[in-house]
Amino acid sequence: MSDSTTRATTAPLGGRFWAFWSASLASNLSDGVAMIAVPWLASSLAPDNAALVAAVATAGRLPWLLLALPAGVLVDRLPRFTLMVSANSLRVLLWALLAAVVFSGWASVPLLAAFAFCFGALEVCYDTAAETTVPALVPRENLERANGHIRSGAIVAQEFAGRPLGGFVLALGLFVPFLFNIAALLVSVVALLRVRSTAPARGSSPELAPEAPPKTPRGLRGVREDVVEGVKALWSQPLLRAVAVIAIFVNTTYATMLSTQVLFVRDTLGLGSAGFGLLMAFAAVGGILGGQLVSRLRALLPHGTLPVFCLAGSSLLYLVVAVFPLTPVVAGVYFLSGGLVLGYGVAMTSIRQRITPDHLLGRVNAAMRTVSWGMSAVGMAAGGVLVASLAPVLGQTDALRVPYALVSAVGLAVVVFFGRGLVGLVREHDV
Repeated sequence: MSDSTTRATTAPLGGRFWAFWSASLASNLSDGVAMIAVPWLASSLAPDNAALVAAVATAGRLPWLLLALPAGVLVDRLPRFTLMVSANSLRVLLWALLAAVVFSGWASVPLLAAFAFCFGALEVCYDTAAETTVPALVPRENLERANGHIRSGAIVAQEFAGRPLGGFVLALGLFVPFLFNIAALLVSVVALLRVRSTAPARGSSPELAPEAPPKTPRGLRGVREDVVEGVKALWSQPLLRAVAVIAIFVNTTYATMLSTQVLFVRDTLGLGSAGFGLLMAFAAVGGILGGQLVSRLRALLPHGTLPVFCLAGSSLLYLVVAVFPLTPVVAGVYFLSGGLVLGYGVAMTSIRQRITPDHLLGRVNAAMRTVSWGMSAVGMAAGGVLVASLAPVLGQTDALRVPYALVSAVGLAVVVFFGRGLVGLVREHDV
């Protein structure tokens, strides 16, 4: 390990980064509570209508497909900390309105779906800006470490704190989780304001950039041109184009597994809801460890091989699940693959942050998320169709193993056919 690599894995990340991390933690804690509170409220409003409950969840996800690209334009046009503060401040206002609506007894499924869409739109703006801001907070060689801390913190806040806390405060009243979200988001806003107020003077550091100045506003007429510019920047850069193509294959097949995962746990493994929750906890813990170790893995492995290592390892692990669908085996695989999947995501995000010009980074991040989320939506629908079509031939139990085999086969095929080229592109462009 070189001296520069050692410094990258041990050097302090700085007070500005940890204040930003605190803001992210508080925001994700709010998201975790919302993941429990909003579906629960929807189910209480429409207890016998699964379609209406699903409509609320869909409304919350639609902005990622419809608004991610325009959000990328906003991120590249406006001061990013100002955008994040504004997004979370508006979320505070929305949660306050929803709490008042629920407390007054005026809540309905259509109204809740409208709130969910608005929350989702603000989440798109905040998350895109946050991912774009990290390179301004830490030196470029520390991006894996910084992104790993942020992703690990998100898992802790959402999975281990937010969701259980959401269930607990629901017992105090349907509107109480929304009051808690207001408090969490206010903490996030205060932390972001602290980061913005402590920005270094422009030009005072060659590594840590202050918030980039906004582009000259071009009005609504320029949005389309800005979106096209961002998409072209993604597609014209050889490494980013390769990552986008790989995401089409990997994210689509991975989503087939996610959409049928609960049925696999119930019908193939024979576990109940507690068992399903425990398996998800194994995956979450693995993800936390993966987020903390990804920078060290990058330092230990030959340059450029980290993404391929994570993809190959997770693909082989999912093959083990397809061949040996036993609860202890699946628990171990979920733990290890959780770390590798998060490691792959952190590696790809960090590379994208390093090689993309700052004035395009918001739109490039948004374009990549649109590809990822769009392919995930296709894969989730395909997963249900795949299992339903194979169940009459293989039986439900064995048909549910097929998505794991598919994820493994596609992932390994990507490694075989694209792996060497991807390593070469990383070494050429991520220098």
